[in-house]
Amino acid sequence: MTEKSGQSESIRQAATILLVRQETTPERLEVYMTKRPTTMRFLASHYVYPGGQMDEEDHDPRFAKRAVPLNPVLNPEGLPLAYWVCALREAFEEVGILLARNTSGQLIQSQAYRDVRHEMLAGHVSFYEILESENLTLATDLLRYFGHRLTPRKVSKKRFDTRYFLTILPEGQTPEPHVGEVEEDGWFDVTSALDGVTRGELEMVPPTLDSLRVIGRFKRVDDLWNSAEGVGTPTPEELA
Repeated sequence: MTEKSGQSESIRQAATILLVRQETTPERLEVYMTKRPTTMRFLASHYVYPGGQMDEEDHDPRFAKRAVPLNPVLNPEGLPLAYWVCALREAFEEVGILLARNTSGQLIQSQAYRDVRHEMLAGHVSFYEILESENLTLATDLLRYFGHRLTPRKVSKKRFDTRYFLTILPEGQTPEPHVGEVEEDGWFDVTSALDGVTRGELEMVPPTLDSLRVIGRFKRVDDLWNSAEGVGTPTPEELA
């Protein structure tokens, strides 16, 4: 983890992942979101995407042998693998989605790894150790870079320098949220989500709203995936 501090303020590196799926009737895209528990000190009760701060483990060089090589097209900023590992680890920890391939190159079914996930959440095994023992390779080719945002000072003294990633959730995968980190969860189409914010029923920070608006420009997952659209870069307010 990279951290800067001063005057009780901290900036921590983080990654978040947008899980998107296609709906056909009507034709639209939906994105998976979770509600943070009211007991959380940071963004309590806010709707967010799975993600979190980077751990030292994410920088382990051994992940290079347990990940599909990064594709420059999907990684235009040339980010190190640690960000991708962080996003994939958080997806597994928070909502039980493990995007990985077996030795035959086939995508695994996340539900088959519930038990090892519980072991990881209990601190008995690390993310890397799971990949090694199960002989899995992280499917970094299923993530594309989606932008970079920073928590504004006015929101919190605990700030996150966050890289966003987009994935089209493979068929057969179903999120199973971790009760300790998620109060509610669900799939939202953009119109319903933004209307919920307008009515005061859903709380979201600006980068979440911006990403929803981007997704709302598309009706097909392939078009969104193949576009260069994303949540952008830190705004002047976020950099102030």
